[in-house]
Amino acid sequence: MAKMKGGDKTARGGRAAVQAQMLEGLHKVWLAGMGAVSKAQHGAPKMFDELVAEGARFQADTRDSAEAALRGALGSVQQRINAGVTGARGQANEALANLEKIFQTRVHRALAQLGVPSAAEVHALGKRIDALNANIDRLARRPAAAAKGRGKRATRK
Repeated sequence: MAKMKGGDKTARGGRAAVQAQMLEGLHKVWLAGMGAVSKAQHGAPKMFDELVAEGARFQADTRDSAEAALRGALGSVQQRINAGVTGARGQANEALANLEKIFQTRVHRALAQLGVPSAAEVHALGKRIDALNANIDRLARRPAAAAKGRGKRATRK
């Protein structure tokens, strides 16, 4: 038990030394603060002006960098939006083209079921009609010329 009491005294002595060091450190911090207050009182106007100037420089630097960062972010967002709009526009155009093809196919099929001729069939029919009209005109001239020729023969007799 005697040894424990001796060890206890050594621990107490160590604690006292640590406490003394802490008190000395706190005292130095207190003195530094008092020195700062004293300097601030004597050089306050000059220090104030220096702080204002430094604050203005700091604000200008941070404003420029913040504006640059904002411009970069906005540009990036704008590019993403433009890319998305372009993609959506392309998809919409493609969907519209597909819808138009489907509509044309269905209308063509419905007209074919009703017996309505296609544009190509109408065009071919028009050509056939033109050819028939040309043949009719040619044949109509032939008998008239033949009749005139027959009439002259008959008068000659």
